[in-house]
Amino acid sequence: MPLTIRTVIKVFLFGFYFHAALYAQDTVVPNPNFQKAMAAYHAGNYNGAMVSLVLALENEPANPQLYYYYGNCYFIQNENKEAMKNFNRAIELNPQYSEAYKSRGKLKARMHDYRGSVDDFDRAIQLNPEFSDAFFNRGLSYFNLREYKRSVADFTTVISFNPKDYEAYYTRGNANYAMGNKEQGCKDWSKAAELGYFSAYDLIKMKCD
Repeated sequence: MPLTIRTVIKVFLFGFYFHAALYAQDTVVPNPNFQKAMAAYHAGNYNGAMVSLVLALENEPANPQLYYYYGNCYFIQNENKEAMKNFNRAIELNPQYSEAYKSRGKLKARMHDYRGSVDDFDRAIQLNPEFSDAFFNRGLSYFNLREYKRSVADFTTVISFNPKDYEAYYTRGNANYAMGNKEQGCKDWSKAAELGYFSAYDLIKMKCD
């Protein structure tokens, strides 16, 4: 079939954009300051990580991941106001950022805003239905709100993801015991101890004899 002028133009444009896309992919350069920040962050050098993050933000001022890690550094150092500011910015730049919602939820829980933290954990779970850490932290917030049945349900979900999560068994034991289910609470503490969380035996001695 003979090529029409329209077809020739389409073929030319496709080839142009295809090669341009390949060129763009080949010339993407990782942000070296972000790489330095991550190395420091994972080594526990949070001040060093923050220095590199500031430099990384000069090149990528709209990168939500940079604000997320900046917020985590502040969170770890108990600089709550600055942590909140950076988590908010990360979410503003990427409303689908489940990790940022989870971290902001943990910050709210630290500030005893348990209802607000549940809202953030809900959003994180909506975005990532298998987000174990969000379920665990929501379970803690529900426990502090004395909504023990919901707390148990979240810790049970965490255990379904990882049957060897001794912290989930321990905290589920606390919730079960708090809502009057002593037998199941003691079983959960026993399982936590069996998996290596020996502090659970202190509760067993006090509450399960």
